[in-house]
Amino acid sequence: MPKKGRFDFTKKNKRSGKIENVGYLDLEQDEEQSRCSLYFYGDIVSATWESMWYEEDRCPQDIADFLNQLDGYEDIDIYFNSGGGDVFAGLAIYNQLKRYDGHKVGYVDGMAASIASVIMFACDELHFATGAQAMIHKPLCMAYGNADDFKAVIKQLNLCEDSILDVYMEHVQEGVTRDKIQSLMSNETWFDSKKMQQYFDVEIEEKAAVAACASDYFEKYNNIPETLKGTETENIVDAVLAELEKRSNAAAQAEEQRIEAEKREILDDLYLYGM
Repeated sequence: MPKKGRFDFTKKNKRSGKIENVGYLDLEQDEEQSRCSLYFYGDIVSATWESMWYEEDRCPQDIADFLNQLDGYEDIDIYFNSGGGDVFAGLAIYNQLKRYDGHKVGYVDGMAASIASVIMFACDELHFATGAQAMIHKPLCMAYGNADDFKAVIKQLNLCEDSILDVYMEHVQEGVTRDKIQSLMSNETWFDSKKMQQYFDVEIEEKAAVAACASDYFEKYNNIPETLKGTETENIVDAVLAELEKRSNAAAQAEEQRIEAEKREILDDLYLYGM
């Protein structure tokens, strides 16, 4: 029976001196197989103060704290449903997970778009749920300044693109060229599981439902597939509430089973001693 929990992240408020909660990460431990679970179900942001606004968002420090507390765990199941976010934060998270020695299995439940598609390649295995989507594109930014400033921004964007391409090229199918992947990025390309398998070394998971994505970056893209459009906030809330109820019921059932097992053990001991 998996053991569920979460890690709460805190920081000291410099003004008040109080310790404040700034977010959390879900953790599930399979006691028999020594596994835990990590969820990317929001945006990728650069700092903890940003991730505190929405609990589903993740920043590099969140992941560092999470990995530092995995004493005794060997394997991680990583679930993705993210529209992306900050490029440098995503690259940092990718490298953190890539360095982690345990076996990492990635599951794209809904989407892995933009920099989230980079993070997913930190996994040793990658599975796509039926209907799930990934998206790759050239890095985006907002800029203000003169011509020299914009030249510097363009140079930086090109460097970011090269870094992202380096990651993608480590995971392409044999025969897929760097120029081809770069062309797909230029056209903001969306992949379902079958198309993803044409270019990248991934496995297809046949039976799973697509999860709703709560991401501020979702509406910023140009070529969003029709299958991912039209998800209302109410549907997202309903899906979250349903999942919370499911987890609560499972936890209650597990606790009831534990108590009954303890009762049986006590009764067996009493019977053994003739009481």
